[in-house]
Amino acid sequence: MTNPLIINILGYLKKQNSACSIIDLVNLCQQDFLLLIKKDVDPQIAIFQKNFFVMNALYQIQRDIKSEGFLLTIFPLEICLVPNHAAAKGTLAMRDTDLAHYYLSWSNLNNITLAEVESLFSRFWQRYRAVDKVAAALTTLGVDKNIDWSGIRRAYQKKIATTHPDKGGCAADFIEIRQAYEVLSWCYHRKD
Repeated sequence: MTNPLIINILGYLKKQNSACSIIDLVNLCQQDFLLLIKKDVDPQIAIFQKNFFVMNALYQIQRDIKSEGFLLTIFPLEICLVPNHAAAKGTLAMRDTDLAHYYLSWSNLNNITLAEVESLFSRFWQRYRAVDKVAAALTTLGVDKNIDWSGIRRAYQKKIATTHPDKGGCAADFIEIRQAYEVLSWCYHRKD
């Protein structure tokens, strides 16, 4: 299915001299949403559907313009259409590929339940809140910001081996280390 928002969004992106955000595009498409989203739908579902329609349009545009010498970068606060230079050519990052597959499948729009939307929102907010605590969590585990997930796991296991109350450690220290590990688990891509 071709997304009816593509024309408006592509026109808007071509006019922009700088990046825009998802919110900018949702606001741009408010009239279209009146036709696309049922009036009696739960407000949480409506928010999800607005985001889905915009993201679907963006990923369709991104896919379709690759061969035309342009690159569309898609981040929630920075969406930008730029000439595709040789260095930027190639495959999408894993994050982009996974998101593109999700948003390009209309079944993810049509088959979503309120419980699933609430779960998605909950995970988003947990991750969002965790981002503010990353520097402190890295310090607690005694690791550098450039560390990968396996390095974080090793540092965590080393720390808990000495701080676990069963090993004679302090319970408060153990809990602090565990909280740091949980924060970092939300912010680093794990390949377990």
